[in-house]
Amino acid sequence: MSRLRIALAKGRLYDPSVARFRAAGVEPANDGGRRLLIPSSDPAIEFLVVKPGDVPVYVESGAADLGVTGTDVLRETGADVLEPLELGFGFCRLVVASPTGAAYPQLAGGIT
Repeated sequence: MSRLRIALAKGRLYDPSVARFRAAGVEPANDGGRRLLIPSSDPAIEFLVVKPGDVPVYVESGAADLGVTGTDVLRETGADVLEPLELGFGFCRLVVASPTGAAYPQLAGGIT
């Protein structure tokens, strides 16, 4: 029997992703450690835990059936994958920085 393979992003998105799957009744085994493939509480499902930028690559290539990563990663990679929904977590913050006293133009939209 073929298993459903789900790619999860390491880092900040990992815990909220696992929480969503746990709420649906499936979660990665606790002994995953540094393994790439982690079995789950459901024998028909296994998890791949990879860098966020690798999630769309695994899905696009067919190495994973679905994945959870940031929208920014999907845009940056340009992967040809279906983006069915936003999960409502993993928001990022954009910071514009310059040296103290350096002049910079006003940004569009009134942001300075």
